[in-house]
Amino acid sequence: MANASDRSSITDEQHQLVKFRKSDISVKNVLVETELLKKARQRTFSHWNGQNIPSAAQMIYAGFFYCNVADRVICLYCNLICQNWISQVDDPKEVHRNLSPQCVYVQLMCQIHEKTPISIINQNSDTQSQVLGGLQFNNIAHTSVVHSAYAEIPKRVASFALWPTDSLPPVDDLVRAGFFYTGTQTVVTCFYCNGSLQNWGAKDNPLIEHSRWFPHCSYAKQLCGDELYRKIQQSKKIIQEQAKIKQLKEQNSGQPTKDRLLLAPDENTLPRLVAARLDLPISQRLIQQGYKISIVKRAWEDQLRLKQDDFASEIDLYVACLILQRQIDCINGNKENIVVPHVRMKSIREKEQSRSSSILPAVEEISSKSATGTTDVEVTASFKDDSSSSNLCSLCWTEDKGLALLPCGHVATCVPCGYSLKICPICRQGIEAFVRVYM
Repeated sequence: MANASDRSSITDEQHQLVKFRKSDISVKNVLVETELLKKARQRTFSHWNGQNIPSAAQMIYAGFFYCNVADRVICLYCNLICQNWISQVDDPKEVHRNLSPQCVYVQLMCQIHEKTPISIINQNSDTQSQVLGGLQFNNIAHTSVVHSAYAEIPKRVASFALWPTDSLPPVDDLVRAGFFYTGTQTVVTCFYCNGSLQNWGAKDNPLIEHSRWFPHCSYAKQLCGDELYRKIQQSKKIIQEQAKIKQLKEQNSGQPTKDRLLLAPDENTLPRLVAARLDLPISQRLIQQGYKISIVKRAWEDQLRLKQDDFASEIDLYVACLILQRQIDCINGNKENIVVPHVRMKSIREKEQSRSSSILPAVEEISSKSATGTTDVEVTASFKDDSSSSNLCSLCWTEDKGLALLPCGHVATCVPCGYSLKICPICRQGIEAFVRVYM
């Protein structure tokens, strides 16, 4: 299987990664952190040096992102930037709580962690995505497809009119996997992510190959389901590790190697690698959205130089650019805007000690009121399902229902059929996004 293009489209969900919503229920600010962002935040600490400084786990728990500069971290929810940590002295959670008490992450994770369950949901830009009660669900996929003309299954089928059938996967399998025929040799392209593949074999599974080569395609990921998708990515990782070991052996023996993976780039090869990645649709889209090319370039340079690998997902590149931009905006050429935790905390403690006698009664009164008035934060699900007793897709009647339509929340179709719709077949409301559900 040869990869005709490594390009995939960045999703609009990235714009929602640092959003939070207001709530009237017991907590004023309720954080909405997508699972994608949570994992991307954890991955920023993949090369964190935890010697003589707080651990990566402590930083992650406290809500920080690593900046790839010394031990500098930033909170993207409140723009607090800290550096020069001291182990056994600085507690990241306490530092965050004391220096930025109004931060929505602090208010949820640090102040009421023991009292209120965290509600992690995916959020649409215009409407609050609904939580589907009683169902497990995957990440949201927005309706902004690359090739909208081929979103409908019949049109993808029609594109294969001149498809050579000898020793190639069945057209139905290719169509279900999201591909349409380009008319060139055996090149097919995904209507959703724009990923293209060619050189097919008769035994190739289009869906597996789609997910293997374009792991960030939301359509392919939702069509696979969590378990199959996980197995595909694990298999890919094993193959890559084996290829890397083989390459190292061949390098040591002086023999040439094929399918070279990214190893520690030197200053001569790094510009070439970065330039190639700046041409990717994901990079171009970020530039079109207002990020300077220098920011996107620096994000790729840091990733390839420090971590010697591509970003794990599109979200990771977006986060890297956001971290760089926030540092520029917040530091603004003045290093005093970078907080040294133990220095600032010492100043706070001294001020607190000087006025402790007058503050203590007020704190006790607030604590008393809080203890008597605390209620659990609840997220109510407004899930509306098709009243049909059958779990079969309402359109094709062959596959099981597995896709919720947002914002209405109706589950009426399988994944392939759902992506061909623009309005909900039950309530006729416009569809803004899809979420995979397991009934």
